[in-house]
Amino acid sequence: MDVSYFFTQFAAYNTDWPVANAILWLLLVVATVLVFLRPGDERLQTLVKSVLALVFFWNGIVFFFFYMTISSVAGGIPMVIAGVLFAADISRKKIRIGIPDSGWLRFATLAWAAWALGLYTIAGWLTGHTYPWGPLPPAPCPTTILAIALLMTSLATLKNDRLPFTLLCAFLLWWAFFAGIFAPALYGFFLDLTLLAAGVYGLALIAMNWGPCQSS
Repeated sequence: MDVSYFFTQFAAYNTDWPVANAILWLLLVVATVLVFLRPGDERLQTLVKSVLALVFFWNGIVFFFFYMTISSVAGGIPMVIAGVLFAADISRKKIRIGIPDSGWLRFATLAWAAWALGLYTIAGWLTGHTYPWGPLPPAPCPTTILAIALLMTSLATLKNDRLPFTLLCAFLLWWAFFAGIFAPALYGFFLDLTLLAAGVYGLALIAMNWGPCQSS
């Protein structure tokens, strides 16, 4: 894939789906804000997982299999699987997304969420990737950043439900490292170095919290 193809496909996708992008972005913002405000509300846990599942399904199927087709295997399949895993946890109710009451993880989570839900795209515009030539907030890379940040607030899941949680993280981290390395190196899209940083952040937190598995 050459540089022109990369940005041309983003432009085609953004131009074809402006309403869908706006709706998906609003859903992500509303679900994230509400679950941060009331993490104990089971309906909001269902909402945020449903929205994440929807956005990952959309990116995996529509964005990769109809536009960025050259990355359909590397990106599309992991996105769809991540969507399935988020959807599966709606009924399993193991992953508990919220925000820590205090400490550096609270500020890190807020910072990553703000970056993914708006600042990432604004930074892209300021560095020459103006609309429609660059990713909007519901695109695969910022959505992955947001999902990693949200999942890292549910690290207690590692203690009693390790396999599904680890599988979900593995597919998200795969894309974080794959796109976070190749987009800057091959296409000069240095904004995705923050995607790589999110991958390192997630991997480090998982390693720090990897301990004996407990029965649920």
